[in-house]
Amino acid sequence: MSHSLQIVILMKAQNNNMLGAVLILIAILALTLKDSADKYLILHGYHPVEMVFFRFTIPFLCMLIFMPKQTKIAILATNNKLVLRSTLFLVCAITSVIALKYIPLNVYIIITQMGSIAFMLGGALFFNERLTPTKIVATIIGFIGVIVVMNPTGEEGLHVIYLLPLIIVLANTAYNLLTKTIDASVSFISIFINTFFILGIAATICLVIEPQMWRTPSVESIPYFMIIPIVTIVSQLCLIKAMKVADASHVAPFFYFQILFACMIGYWLFDEIPTRYSLIGSVFIMSAGLLITFMNYSKNGVKKELSYKLK
Repeated sequence: MSHSLQIVILMKAQNNNMLGAVLILIAILALTLKDSADKYLILHGYHPVEMVFFRFTIPFLCMLIFMPKQTKIAILATNNKLVLRSTLFLVCAITSVIALKYIPLNVYIIITQMGSIAFMLGGALFFNERLTPTKIVATIIGFIGVIVVMNPTGEEGLHVIYLLPLIIVLANTAYNLLTKTIDASVSFISIFINTFFILGIAATICLVIEPQMWRTPSVESIPYFMIIPIVTIVSQLCLIKAMKVADASHVAPFFYFQILFACMIGYWLFDEIPTRYSLIGSVFIMSAGLLITFMNYSKNGVKKELSYKLK
């Protein structure tokens, strides 16, 4: 391979990684706005199921109108794994709303950052992926961070409600691991649409059976309800595109900007000021995630770059 061609390939990879980083930042900002809208609505007496309805049913109806062929294929692809996957997603969606009613936005986001570590442990447990000493150290550091954030030695002691984000981490990890086992013949877009279909149907059925879960949105709450489906679609599309164009090891650190977004939006909307325990704990959790990220980068990214130079 000529030297000029090597430079072109490396420059293209760098541009793709830069694009991926920007898309990740857009995605996590959208997710933080979604969590903020959820928190506002639950604090103002709206039911979590109604929020799930707006989050999944409305986007699915849009897909049905504008993407009829892909939507039909996605619906016909429904199987036991996809139903279980959507059930786990539903657990995450409902539990997150309940947690946000009692937990500051920044604390919730900080604890859920344990997801990358949980995914790594799940891969080692269920897919026989190698658990290296570095990964073990990162896991220990991450759990120390969670304990610091929870501050069990404080005046009020350990709140059981602080365990809800950990339930979300476990359910989301199972959801992501299950995704890896879905037959390759089912396209990613079909999985994406199928999730909206199943959760939209589930929320609609719940509202029909228990109509008291529905409360007509007030004028003040309508923008929050409308932002939920919009940012859900934006975040998912940006995440999908980012993972396609960029190396995961390059974009992974940018997920931690969600902590900054959560602190800013939490202060702006809910007058929440991060405590020193939240800040110290977030440093531990971020350090654990970055340790795993850069370990993977040194093993995969550098080897890939060297392979271009050797060819």
